[in-house]
Amino acid sequence: MKNLKFRMKYLLYTGLLGMLLVGCSQALQVSYDYDSSVNLKQFKTFNVEPETNLEQDPLLGSELNRRRLQDAVVEVMEGKGYKLDKNNPELIVRFTTDVKDRQQVRSNNMYSPYMWWYGGGNNISTYNYQESRFILNIYQNTSDRMIWQGWAAGKVKAPSKKEDRESMVKNTMADILRTFPQATSDTYSRN
Repeated sequence: MKNLKFRMKYLLYTGLLGMLLVGCSQALQVSYDYDSSVNLKQFKTFNVEPETNLEQDPLLGSELNRRRLQDAVVEVMEGKGYKLDKNNPELIVRFTTDVKDRQQVRSNNMYSPYMWWYGGGNNISTYNYQESRFILNIYQNTSDRMIWQGWAAGKVKAPSKKEDRESMVKNTMADILRTFPQATSDTYSRN
């Protein structure tokens, strides 16, 4: 019986700790969209460049972060079996970043069954924060038509060390491209 109580307490505390860690994490929400009329598995080569039409955020879109983003996208795409081809790629991967000011409103209802005695009310508080977005647009080079888009959005706290920044950018790009298909290996090769 004591062993059962110990196990139940252990499971309860472990579950609470897990929920606390998930609730406090600064995770980005990742999503994607694609053109279902295009077979994404037919492509083998790519090139990476910053999105030209959109305005980059001055901090996230700085020259340093553009290089980090470009290097991370190249590494992730090559890890998926695609080959970097700067002259005649089948896919063009373009990236952009932005930061939006957001506001969260919280309402804490303080009514109780004893409201008639203690009083009650509603406490409303607001929280201002900045939401960062990393956006990858993948175009078919022959038609310059967007065929896939992935993005990550959320609160980003800048890491303090250079290595941490590079790994954060690489992990973010890997998360965004997780749903993009692997390059298929067949007899077709392009030199």
